Amino acid sequence: MKYYIGIDIGGTSTTVGLVSEEGVIKDRSIILIKGFASEPIETFLDAIAEEIKKLSEKHDHSIEGIGIGAPNGNFYRGTIEYAPNMPWKDVHKVAAYLEDKMNCQTVLTNDANAAAIGEKQFGVAKDLNDFILITLGTGLGSGIVSGGNVIYGHDGFAGELGHSIVVPGGRDCTCGRKGCLEAYVSIRGLLETYHAYDVGKVTTPQEIAIKAVARDQFAIETFEKTGEWLGLKLADAATYTSPEAIIFFGGIAQASDLFFPSLKQTLEANVHNLYRNKIRIMKSGLPLNDAAILGSAALVI
Repeated sequence: MKYYIGIDIGGTSTTVGLVSEEGVIKDRSIILIKGFASEPIETFLDAIAEEIKKLSEKHDHSIEGIGIGAPNGNFYRGTIEYAPNMPWKDVHKVAAYLEDKMNCQTVLTNDANAAAIGEKQFGVAKDLNDFILITLGTGLGSGIVSGGNVIYGHDGFAGELGHSIVVPGGRDCTCGRKGCLEAYVSIRGLLETYHAYDVGKVTTPQEIAIKAVARDQFAIETFEKTGEWLGLKLADAATYTSPEAIIFFGGIAQASDLFFPSLKQTLEANVHNLYRNKIRIMKSGLPLNDAAILGSAALVI
């Protein structure tokens, strides 16, 4: 049995997982970012390397490869570039640093692209060659697969659907522009939409979902509007790659029953008739806490 390392680098924590070639996570460890925020990124990467060594020695497995999913990860360069939610700005050669330190093939990509690769390798997209993977959480990430391959574009940053404009001149986005889809469809976006209806003390999407299930009209309208914004932009996305399916992953996707109906209705009402009634809307087949690790490991599996 061959074993690989899957690394999910996030804004608050990083998870390092030991993964079999069959997609079983044998063990994992978590590193909190805040403990390294004032240190050079190399200190943080050294901590990751140490966790890899511990997992390898603990289970007596040699490591065949290391895959990394990271915000603003560039597949071509193996770099994290100007990630807005990370303490280290500018461009950092993460893959090359770990490859040299661990003497092991290391591949890095955007976290949403890693999730799409994991879905293709281990999830509901096993038999699909053309699909879009949408991650719904702190932001809106997307990975586009066409002909069985992730679309990276000439510079490694293709497929950022979260930063397509859905409301011109609208809400401020973390990227510095206004009206991006992510500003409306994300944890922050969902809360802002709800508070436009009700200024009550709601601080999480889960609370809004509970209210919606209890038939709170403001909460219901919040999820319906969220589905409409998504459906509108995905109708545009469909014309680029003609996907067989659009797959949703992430915390907000767990409330899919609340926004899938309006999403599907808006998508079908706005998509070109060449693509109408051809696109499946699906939830990810990977466990919420495992998908990022599996997707990262799949880069090298």
